[in-house]
Amino acid sequence: MDDYLSSLTSGIAMTPVTDRYRVPREMTSYVIDTTAAAVTVLNPISTWAVFIGGLMVANGLAEEGQQLTTYMKTVPFNFYAISTLVVLVLVILGVIPKFGPMKKAYERVAAGGPLAPPGSEKIDIRAGKEMVEFEDDVEDEMKSCKKPKLRNFFVPIFILIGAICMFDFNMQIGIIIAILLGFVFFVFQGMDPEEYADAVVEGLKNMVMPILLMILAFCFANASQQVGFIDYVIDVAVRNISLPLLPITVFLVFACTEFIMGINWGMYIIALGGDIGVTVGAVAAAGVWGSHCCFYSDATILTSASTGCDNFKHATSQIPFGLIAGIFSAIAYLILGFVLYA
Repeated sequence: MDDYLSSLTSGIAMTPVTDRYRVPREMTSYVIDTTAAAVTVLNPISTWAVFIGGLMVANGLAEEGQQLTTYMKTVPFNFYAISTLVVLVLVILGVIPKFGPMKKAYERVAAGGPLAPPGSEKIDIRAGKEMVEFEDDVEDEMKSCKKPKLRNFFVPIFILIGAICMFDFNMQIGIIIAILLGFVFFVFQGMDPEEYADAVVEGLKNMVMPILLMILAFCFANASQQVGFIDYVIDVAVRNISLPLLPITVFLVFACTEFIMGINWGMYIIALGGDIGVTVGAVAAAGVWGSHCCFYSDATILTSASTGCDNFKHATSQIPFGLIAGIFSAIAYLILGFVLYA
């Protein structure tokens, strides 16, 4: 499982459904974003688990071949991933009321305004195309269209994954092969070759803006690392820290750095004699929080592109709920620190 893949596929698949029920795009993007990284980081079969587990092996914190087992020991201490999913459910059920920018989004739609905030067409993977009209009868619409086939959703994804794995995880070759095999797959079903070619070109064109934003985000993150920003912050934060305050300090420090840098893969391990499971869990939790709340993070950009919601509006409407989960997480780390080390 991968949070990027989750954001893109879930956003593309579910936005037409939420549009039909007049759910503001801010809410759709909040649900898609929250159920991407937070769920993935808690899953042992995920890119997060492989990356962090491999990092622990490289630093001598886990034995070779035991990276996933060791990683799973950190999952119970990823308080933000757990709490943000709880907050999401409570928001959906109405236990936590919608407030701030999210409330304004609902008021905009209730007043007959657009589902997407202004400027969303710039990042929308569909290039701002309107979704299905809400007044249309669903059954009549389905009868007028060709019956959709679930295999047309999953097979291209499996082809892409298989092609990438076959060529030693070379993404460029994998994508090219996936496009060629996709051509055979769809044309064999009766799709016009010219229509397929137009769809590929349209898809590439619509991804230009998200890709440019991703490149800028990675460039900014790399520049921050080159000037020693991370090392400086860590040195200042942990110079005179006591063990009971280690978990909350790790969470708060890396939450800030991940928010500023906008890339949630900037994982570092601090070894101060504390419990490795707790420390790594706090770092991973901080990475998820940073990716949720930063308006130019990789996760925010991809979610905004797939749901057709301006990335700044998506982030600002999500931040209040992210802060609620973040505060609960910080309190939990503070308590845990004194329970373990006091």
